[in-house]
Amino acid sequence: MNKLIDVVYPIGSGSGWKNNELRFSLRALEKYGVNVGQIFIVGILPDFLASSIINLLVKDTYNPSVNADGNIIHKVLYACEDKRLSEDFLFINDDHILLRSTDLKDIPNFHKGDMNLYPDSYWGDNYWRKRLKRTREILDFNDLPANHYDCHTPIMLNKSKFREAMKKFNYQEGGGFTMKSLYGNSVCATNNQLLRNEKKTVFTGLSGPQLEARLSDSQFLAFNDQGLNESLKIWLYKRFPNSSEWEINEFEDRNVEIIRWMESGKNYLKGVKLFEKYYKNVNLIHLFKSGESDYLRKKLEYKLVNSMSEQWKNVQ
Repeated sequence: MNKLIDVVYPIGSGSGWKNNELRFSLRALEKYGVNVGQIFIVGILPDFLASSIINLLVKDTYNPSVNADGNIIHKVLYACEDKRLSEDFLFINDDHILLRSTDLKDIPNFHKGDMNLYPDSYWGDNYWRKRLKRTREILDFNDLPANHYDCHTPIMLNKSKFREAMKKFNYQEGGGFTMKSLYGNSVCATNNQLLRNEKKTVFTGLSGPQLEARLSDSQFLAFNDQGLNESLKIWLYKRFPNSSEWEINEFEDRNVEIIRWMESGKNYLKGVKLFEKYYKNVNLIHLFKSGESDYLRKKLEYKLVNSMSEQWKNVQ
């Protein structure tokens, strides 16, 4: 009997999309993940998730703008103390998306090569790269390899090995260190793989055709706030339109709800409720509620469709 691999998501309070990043990551995990065990959310639990998810309510200990990785390490260490968590588990962020069938047991520990070979120009003034540079320096100080494991991909962790590895580093102080590179270089001397084309990032706003071209042959997608524009939201919705087993509430988005309304037959009363939910034109709401006619049906559809973001109008 195959042993399932539990999955750990660290969740903070910085989502700009009502935690729908996590919603679509879970939908992708359900669609493409093989040997998926229990889901652990460490941090705030969004209200659209089912009780089958295990929530470990852990608050940030360190200032997120200074030592974000310190908070992540703290949350993962907390999860490692939970007896329900499998000994080996997958650590994944909410902005990581599986794009094809993937056995969790087969995900290697990806890295992007020896950081000591990186040019000085790579480090710059970016606060995250400063933390990564500090990580390289502490790895060198401890005579450990200095491969770059913080490459926006999921990573397999072991509870016992993670606890032992983190004891070696004072990640609590100052800007801290990057978690994956601490762990990977402490534990994954042989079980690692140089990242090539398995993952694509979307760190800037792209159009729909650009996303299709960029992601067509990728196994993993990673995005950030700058990449999460309307086009990427459309791309995610079209790729993963159905709720996962871990959701209890539908995806609330004006554009998507209008599309669903149109696809389901444009029921007049449901359309009026939808208009009332998102729009505050009291006179129009009163007019639509006064009765139903061909004229009002056409007017309601016109108002709803023309209120959609331009990029969503061609989705239905």
